[in-house]
Amino acid sequence: MKSVILILIDGARYDFVKEDNTYKQLFQNSKWFNRFYTASPYTIGSMHALFTGLYPKNNGVCGYLRPKDLREDVKIIPQYLKEKGYFTLANIPSLVVMANRGFDVYSLHDEYNQDVKEEHLKFIEENQKRLNENRPFFLYLHYSKIHTSLVKNVLNVYSDRSEEYFENREENIKRYKKDIEISGEYLKDIFKKVKEYELDNDTQIWILSDHGASVGEVFGERAYGVFLYNYTLHNFVIKYDSKLREEDNSLRSTVDFLPLLFDSLNIDIPQNIDGILKREIETKNLFSLKRKVFEIYFETGGVDGPFPSPQKHNIFGIFDGKRKLVHIKTIDRFQEFIVENEKDLEVFKISSDLKKKLLEYER
Repeated sequence: MKSVILILIDGARYDFVKEDNTYKQLFQNSKWFNRFYTASPYTIGSMHALFTGLYPKNNGVCGYLRPKDLREDVKIIPQYLKEKGYFTLANIPSLVVMANRGFDVYSLHDEYNQDVKEEHLKFIEENQKRLNENRPFFLYLHYSKIHTSLVKNVLNVYSDRSEEYFENREENIKRYKKDIEISGEYLKDIFKKVKEYELDNDTQIWILSDHGASVGEVFGERAYGVFLYNYTLHNFVIKYDSKLREEDNSLRSTVDFLPLLFDSLNIDIPQNIDGILKREIETKNLFSLKRKVFEIYFETGGVDGPFPSPQKHNIFGIFDGKRKLVHIKTIDRFQEFIVENEKDLEVFKISSDLKKKLLEYER
């Protein structure tokens, strides 16, 4: 069985990553999954959905302040892999990011007082002998510097009603682009260390983000996705080091990452999860081509914003790859959008089929 290195770039949105020169160079021969969307546009909700293959309402972490509510009967990726003989390690910025279930080595770094790149390089060095002796292994590294920058330069400086922030989008974009560039340099150094210790031999390397972030596009949302707009929902997933550049344009949710990973490792996919391998199915008959889409869902509850609800999610959404419906449950308001070229274009007629499915999901 192949080993796995999973590197999470916290808060990196797809549209910035795909245009960054370092990322384009690093991953020129890799497989890009271009239509991955987070189940929740903040780290705690997104990571638990990704590691369980379950939407927040089903894994228990359905609120910003509820990371400890992960259901006892729910497994996360390292537990599944440990059952298959994997040696499992993690270095992450906080206990709330991911539960310590199934990890042989579970360590933290202080994102505000330590250099995350140096900490991860040191972590690899300290464990390289154990990694090489205990194959297959699962190594999870959580890069936190973009989040740290958002906290330092945005969340601790401005409020969701600070006109100064929203009137200076050029400066916000410049700062965010720089943070993306720095994350690319981090990856270059991590890859160099991985290759130095030959940890890439018979190993899959996955690079992904948990959610996107605002750079001041919409007044009232200075960072995370309290409105469920595309720029905070669209994350990136790359499988590193394919022989040729590949583009996968299938619609996917972060709950689909677990089945995607397990399928690539030839491991049976759990039956009791929300994630699936294929969401868009086309069937042909004599006269027409029929297309069926298994929609993806979003949910969140902001710490700030106009409708804060950190204890329990109060904003829900459904997306079929083109149409997106959002329900702000606090005021029972529905908004529908057509998503084109990374933009949300609001329409003023609510699709009855989407509304019915979204309300069923909420119930």
